[in-house]
Parts: sequence; C-alpha cells; structure tokens
Amino acid sequence: MTRMGLFLFAMLAIQVAQAQNVKNEDVQYTYIKLPLTPLQPSIKHYKSYVTAAYEADNQRMRTKYEADLAVAEADYQRELAAHPGNVKAAEERYAAEMAEWEKKPLSEKFVEKQILKENNKPVKQLPSPPYKRNVEQPKMQRTYDYQALASTYLILEGYENNPDRAIKIEITLNGFDYTQPQVITENKNVVSVVNGTSTTTQVPHYNIEFTYRHTMSVKVTDPDGKELLYISPQELNTYKTYKSAQTKTYQTINEESLVKPFEEKILQENMVFINNLVNDRFGFKRETRKTELGYVKAKDDSYTDLLVAYNEASSGLKTLLDDEENAKAKLMKSITAWNTALLESDVNNKKARIDKDVTGMIYFNLLETYFALRNVDGGEKTIATLNTMSMSNSDRKQKEKYEALFNDLKKRIAANK
Repeated sequence: MTRMGLFLFAMLAIQVAQAQNVKNEDVQYTYIKLPLTPLQPSIKHYKSYVTAAYEADNQRMRTKYEADLAVAEADYQRELAAHPGNVKAAEERYAAEMAEWEKKPLSEKFVEKQILKENNKPVKQLPSPPYKRNVEQPKMQRTYDYQALASTYLILEGYENNPDRAIKIEITLNGFDYTQPQVITENKNVVSVVNGTSTTTQVPHYNIEFTYRHTMSVKVTDPDGKELLYISPQELNTYKTYKSAQTKTYQTINEESLVKPFEEKILQENMVFINNLVNDRFGFKRETRKTELGYVKAKDDSYTDLLVAYNEASSGLKTLLDDEENAKAKLMKSITAWNTALLESDVNNKKARIDKDVTGMIYFNLLETYFALRNVDGGEKTIATLNTMSMSNSDRKQKEKYEALFNDLKKRIAANK
C-alpha cells in the first residue's frame, strides 16, 4: 500500500472511531410509581395520626413526680414554720443548762476538766435551718407535637388529606432506646523516627460508642375500619451504632448532648421509612429516578438521527409529569428513531454505523423509555434481545437491574387493572 493509501486508511479509521464515540449522559426525571395493593377507586381521602405508646408511662411518672414535689414542699413549709420555735427552745434549754453548770463549785469543775478530762460545760446546739428535700426528675420519653409529625411525614400521595371517608394511617411510637455511651480504648502501633532510627510504640486511642433505635408500628384501615396493614418493620428494630472519631486524648461523655441529636435523627428517618412503605403499598408516589441516556458523538451528521432521538427522549422524560401528552409523544418519536436505526445493526462489524456498542446503547435507551411509558412488553422484548448478545459485566449488571424494574412494574400494572 502506498504512503498516501496508508494515510487515507488511517484517516478513515479515525473517522470511524470518532463516529462511533458512544456518550452516556446523566438524566433525572420524576414518574408516578403505581401501588402494589391499590385501594378501592371510591376512596379519595386519607387521614394520618401519630401516637406514642409510652405516653401513659410518661403521665404516671409525671403524676408521681408532681406528688412527690408537693410532699417535699409541704414538709419544707412545716419545718420552716416550726424552725423559730425550735431555735427558741434550744436557746432556752442552753440557758437552763448553763445556769445549772454555773452553780457547780470551782473545785468540782477543776476535777472534771483537769483530772477526769471531762468538759461538761453546756454547748449551745441550735437546729439547722430546714431545707427542701430534692426530688429527682424522672427520665421520661420525649413528647412531640404528634399532629405536626403526622402532617409532615405521613402523606399518602395521590390522595387528599381529608377525614371524610378516608383511609386511616396510624403510627405508634414505642420510644427511643439506647445503650449507655462508653469510651472505647484501642492500642495502636505508632512509628516515630529519631535520628534515622524508627521506634514503634503502642499508643492508646479513644472514641465513644453507643447503639440506639426507635421502634415503631403502623396500622392502615379503610373507611369502614377494615385493617389493610399492620406491621412493626424489622428494619426499625435493629440498633444502629454511633462511633466518634478516634483521638489520642481521653474523651469525656456528655450523655445528653451526645445522644439527643440521634433521637431526632432516627425519628425522622423512621417516619420517612414508614411513609415510603405505606406509599409503596397504597399510594401513587412521585418517584425520582437517576439514569443515563446515550448518543453518538460525531463531527459530521452521520448520527444526527440518534442525537435528535436522545434530545427528544431527554426532554420527554424531564416533562413526563408536567406535560404528559407531549412528553409521551417525544418518547414515542425517539423509540421510532432508535428502532429504525437498529435495522442497520451489525454487531459483528466494527465499521458498521450501528455496530455492537451503538446497538447496546440503543437497547438501553429503549429500556429506559419503555419503563417510563410503562410498556412492559417492549421492555421484555428488548431484554430478550439483549440476552442473545455478549455483554460486558457492567452492561450485564445494568440489564439485570432493568429486569428487576420491569418485573416490579409488571406486578404493579397487574394489581392496578
């Protein structure tokens, strides 16, 4: 081959490589996730409630504490009123004892003090001022604005918050539980170098640890009182562990300031968990999905069809809820363009316009679009085609994620028919 021929061949190879430069871009959109166990169509409303199982115990402790405070105050006031009289009586008793002692002969006093080593001179003993007995405040579970919790964290999406013929969602808080914070000591090897000589010594490192949890249960009933769900999620029964950063200096524990933030944190996390659980069963939840769409980056217009399809699909996904009709039209237009391009697919020809890499990209674009349109048939056929192709490990894992998505979608569509 001539030098010019080699140059043209190289340029052609570069153009092909550039033409088939597959690019995947992040896309985020929101869609409505169908419920697994939809409610009767006649049900349009929901009402949510939060109660605490420990409130009765709180009230008993509070009542006893207030009663003990009242007794302590009454005792104090009684002793305070009697104190002046007790002081006067002590003064009079001392005066009487001094009068008797003064009557003793000096010789008797001398014998008692110097020989018998006795000091029988009366001592004035006044009663101590009364003090109010300390009543220790009981350790009660934290009380919340339960109505505010319900309205903030218990929202059944797709339904109106209205008590009229409403589905009833009740969360019961069982209380925040934690183990006593402890300082953990761990000896670590520390290497120091002095004058070129390294020395290894064990140095104690300290951190604080404790575990915590806040168990809850949720009950859902229909407007007629029929129980639809009652569960205490096992995920909320598991203790989580707090570990502070290790330091070489000993750490002191301030239990209240250390533990309190986690009580609020785990309450919010668990409420969100239960709200998601209830919506997964009964609601029409707005779900945010982060995914990728691909196109081919090229310097010429050889892949304009795929670039246009990418832009249309990206726009359609992002407006799926706000402008459903136009969004679906854009997604269908992209599907048509991608399926047309697949007619050229030649996975065994690296020089083909729609080679193996471009073919795989198109199939994954189709899977995302079919999912957004709830087109299970299209998704399953695309997965079946991908199963006939050799794929990288990352593509295989991505395909398996789509299989799970479409299996779940298929169940939800069947339940909502």
